[in-house]
Amino acid sequence: MRNILLLGAGKSSIALIDYLVKHARKEKWQLTVADITAENALQKTKSRANTKAIGFDLKKEKQRRELIADSDIVISMLPADLHLIVAKDCIRLKKNLVTPSYISEGMRELNNEVVKNGLIFMNEMGLDPGIDHMSSMQLIDKLKAEGKTIIGYESHCGGLVAPESDDNLWHYKFTWNPRNVILAGQGDGAIQYLRNGKKVKQKYENLFKETTKLQVDGHGKFESYPNRDSLKYIKEYGLKDIKTMYRGTLRKPPFCKGWNNFIQLGMTQNKDLNYKAFKASFMRKIASPGSITDKQTDEMLLSTTHLPEFLSYKKGIINPAKFLQGVLEKRWAMKPKDKDMVVMVHQITFKDKGKSQKKLQSSLVVIGKNAEQTAMATTVGLPVAMVTRMILNGKISQRGVLMPKDAEIYNPILAELKEYGIEFKETIS
Repeated sequence: MRNILLLGAGKSSIALIDYLVKHARKEKWQLTVADITAENALQKTKSRANTKAIGFDLKKEKQRRELIADSDIVISMLPADLHLIVAKDCIRLKKNLVTPSYISEGMRELNNEVVKNGLIFMNEMGLDPGIDHMSSMQLIDKLKAEGKTIIGYESHCGGLVAPESDDNLWHYKFTWNPRNVILAGQGDGAIQYLRNGKKVKQKYENLFKETTKLQVDGHGKFESYPNRDSLKYIKEYGLKDIKTMYRGTLRKPPFCKGWNNFIQLGMTQNKDLNYKAFKASFMRKIASPGSITDKQTDEMLLSTTHLPEFLSYKKGIINPAKFLQGVLEKRWAMKPKDKDMVVMVHQITFKDKGKSQKKLQSSLVVIGKNAEQTAMATTVGLPVAMVTRMILNGKISQRGVLMPKDAEIYNPILAELKEYGIEFKETIS
């Protein structure tokens, strides 16, 4: 038997675990799922054959290293800032590793050791990042092989609520980590992209003011705000002569207009503040002319009903972002029968040999089954599971700290994803 260790059994692990269990007997796998409590892990494994559910504390070094030592490969679905702890143990114990998270600087610095030990540390292997890289590189490599010159690349992705479950003015519910939504655009690193040959650097305070508009046939209009540093993907994707490079996060209008007001009112600040002083500042801002964009935005803010809770807040210190998250988790929670929706759109502008300019649009829309078996869990979990299978079966020749941008990875995985209804539709105009 080959042992797979999965650390973390959160919302995005359902499809991942189901896939591994489905193939466990044939592949001779034993799957150990470790979460904060054994009960949490058991909710996902459901005591199925070839599975084991255990309680796990990352801080307990002895237990952590024993679990890793007993495995043939480790999947970390832990919060991104905890992957490095696991990664260093995997080097020490010579185990391959898979994560769905962006490659951090700390992870990147391990590359030489990973290569030296003949290991694979596959990162950015979920939806975004993950499916976005694979589908983009398949298109880019195909266009290059056909002799096309790529001059513009835009990619947009969002986890949204499905139309049949859309029942609030924001057209949004939490289908992913709420903390990431509240703090979108904050943190280390520049928010920058390339537009028509001009480098654009965006300040957080203006992030939701100027959005990119786009339409997906059969699914209506969307808006996109910049996602992190798009410029680094010029090199990653081999697009050195490109004029436009933009990666964004999708929302349904008028979400961005409403969220911009939260930012301007200071409600997304992630720090402890004196409540009385913050309240006074908040009241001055909300009373000033033009602070609320229009009647629609006013109705959106009122629909969150955060104001009564905010004005009656009893503690002396407030962290506005944590407070807002607590309120919105109640308002934007998925109901048991709700469905989510994942939308991803690539737009690639190119010139053919005749020098005429064309645009290729490749769109993916996935609808979840319910609030548990979500589109987000499916599109994050399946690529992780599939690449784990490939690594165990010796199907990947590269070694080091990797992301899935090569044909030996993206071709088989994108082909298998089609079997699960995860397939892009392309149009050229």
